[in-house]
Amino acid sequence: MIIGLNDGRFWSEGKFVCSLFRRDMKVLIYHGADKDYAELCVKDFNDLSAELVEKMCRAALMYCFASLNSWSEIDKRDEIEAKLNVPLTPDMPPEKIMDCLRPVILSVRESQDGQIGYSVEFDCDFEPEHGMEIVLHGGELIYAGPFADHSAWDEYPPDDPMNYAARIRL
Repeated sequence: MIIGLNDGRFWSEGKFVCSLFRRDMKVLIYHGADKDYAELCVKDFNDLSAELVEKMCRAALMYCFASLNSWSEIDKRDEIEAKLNVPLTPDMPPEKIMDCLRPVILSVRESQDGQIGYSVEFDCDFEPEHGMEIVLHGGELIYAGPFADHSAWDEYPPDDPMNYAARIRL
């Protein structure tokens, strides 16, 4: 349930309790979308299937390792890795990466096809500069990677090297 909704110039902002991460989150409802639709998006995020959560975690873990490799190019990997809440190993359970993620904002834009779609911005220990974003549309994870303020109705080429959701095979 969205509470404390305040209208702004480009969106309305409120809060909800995220059951997956057990914390309060902001919700931004862009003009064109309404509160009822935003409530459906919040409910969808709070009721993600185990399969979808696993896919999100596997994509986040791949993004984590790629980010750490990028940090090693400028001799920052050890510094970043020391701040992680979990020890990283190649065989770690993907859901452990959730300890490194802090959801910040669920963004809701007007549905362009009648389906539920939204994006979620995360702060993350492994990528302090760019954070992480996931985009869900019609019950599918269609983007996971660096935050770029994506919409569920943007185009996501399957060969985009920054979209870790496109690399997941369950």
